[in-house]
Amino acid sequence: MKNTKPKHGVFSNIIFTFKNVYRINKILLVAMAEMVFVMVAQPMITILMPKFIVQFFEESRALSDFIILIVVFGVVSLILGQIRSFADGYFPIMKSMYRSMKLGSEMCLATMHVHYKYLSSELGQLECGKAQHAMSRPATGVEDTVLRIVECGANLIGAVVYIIILSSLSPFIILGLIACGILSFLAGNVVNRYRLKHKDTINKIRKKGHYVKNATRDSKYAKDIRMYGMFDWLVSLGQKFVDEENEWESKITLREFLSAAADGLVAFLRDGIAYGYLVILVLNNEIPVSEFILYISLIAGFSMWVSNLAKNAIILAADSLELSDFRVFMDKAEENLNSRLPAMSFNSPVSIEFRNVCFSYGEKEIFKNFDLKIQKGKKIALVGVNGAGKSTLVKLMLNLVEPSEGQILINDINSKEIDIRDYFDLFSVAFQDALVLAYGIDSNISMKSSEETDQERVDDVIKLAGLEEKINSLENGKYTSAERYLDDQGTELSGGERQKLILARALYKDAPFLILDEPSSALDPIAEAQLYEKYNEMTKGKTSIYISHRLSSTKFCDEVLLLDGGCITERGTHDELMKLNGKYAHMYMVQSHYYNDRKEEASA
Repeated sequence: MKNTKPKHGVFSNIIFTFKNVYRINKILLVAMAEMVFVMVAQPMITILMPKFIVQFFEESRALSDFIILIVVFGVVSLILGQIRSFADGYFPIMKSMYRSMKLGSEMCLATMHVHYKYLSSELGQLECGKAQHAMSRPATGVEDTVLRIVECGANLIGAVVYIIILSSLSPFIILGLIACGILSFLAGNVVNRYRLKHKDTINKIRKKGHYVKNATRDSKYAKDIRMYGMFDWLVSLGQKFVDEENEWESKITLREFLSAAADGLVAFLRDGIAYGYLVILVLNNEIPVSEFILYISLIAGFSMWVSNLAKNAIILAADSLELSDFRVFMDKAEENLNSRLPAMSFNSPVSIEFRNVCFSYGEKEIFKNFDLKIQKGKKIALVGVNGAGKSTLVKLMLNLVEPSEGQILINDINSKEIDIRDYFDLFSVAFQDALVLAYGIDSNISMKSSEETDQERVDDVIKLAGLEEKINSLENGKYTSAERYLDDQGTELSGGERQKLILARALYKDAPFLILDEPSSALDPIAEAQLYEKYNEMTKGKTSIYISHRLSSTKFCDEVLLLDGGCITERGTHDELMKLNGKYAHMYMVQSHYYNDRKEEASA
């Protein structure tokens, strides 16, 4: 895997963290400062107290001075202990809330603001997964960065304070201690470079594991898992990805162990040399015993600060890699929010045109130099066998995916010149796999809260979509939850009722361009006939596309487009294409025989 440098470096991520902590919770920032202060001050009191006690006896000072000394140290220790207690109690809670309740919520919003074409791409899925991983645990990534900033801050300040006090000793001792700390950091940083090199590989494995785990927990798949005995297969798949991730983690752990071993060896040599030098000084009466005690404690403390600084800097660098992943994803959402183009207004209906459009999924070419123009107000039927490119054509039309070449124009305006939010406002779409939320039916139609919903308009589209009978059968009518997941009093909609709900949603939006994707596939023949009867009313003043495998629906449209192999191979009214006696006519006749046979069986 190619070794790529993270977009946001350690210092940039430290500044990012400070800015967001200040923005989100200023008291957390105070707690961080208090943590740094007491982490340095408490060990300092512990080091200074023995030195002054020994010095008291060396100088044969009065007992009253000794009592004052003990009282001062006691009061200072008490104050520092109270500050530490507050920080220890407040800091972990606020640190966790900073991640989960604040930045976690902001990431949920960002997921809804990034471009669909990015979110649905392999790159977008990978970056989203890495960002979620950075947010998912308190011991790494976003939250742990806060702790490591505190730890590194205390370690650095402590080391500087101790160096200032130790400055009266030989400068070679100081330089040696600093050099040993640098060696410890470099040894640990080897692990980070290895982690960065293989990060994408590990995240792809993790993504596969999450997919299997989520599939086993999703109630939508529960029936299939049980009916088809998928348990052993899914368990083996999940275990496979767990084993692959553990294998990589074992490789990282081995390198961490070797790094820790190297750090331990460096610490042994560092402390041994420093302690030996101090012993020689005190034996030669070059320093008093009180200073010997002080310097021994300071060197031990300095070694601790340097060692911990190296360790925490390594962990901070690892956290920074994940925080960078989080920021990369958040940057995408911010770019989208800040990239508004000038507002445009379009009178209904609108026209749409494809000019020399090329599009591929990887190496599989779907459209090449594709041309199509749909005039304003036309009712178009789009037909073709599975795999002909109908769904891809709709995604291109909706600007959910982007052509590699060519242009898509709305009223002769290039779609790239239209702000994406204004562009989406032009389309009402009834998708086959549309989202149905466990909230009121009225909210599922308007996609807003009940208070913000135009209830009269909801009533109108319920009638138009043929959902009125179902609504009237419910005790709470249109305010009944469309799912029972959050409300035992909710309803379970049949496949046909869900299609009617989704159709009502598209009609409620009342956009200039209406796209119906297999709107009658789950409807019974009577409901389907009623839909056809109301089709002209639904599409009045709009441009519309009706996608269906049931060719009987094409009679209600102005024009039929037969899509085959990424090309419009036949185009005309139903009667014109029947006279052409081509592929459309053949498909229609096959379906007609099927329906006639079913009618004969029913009447027999």
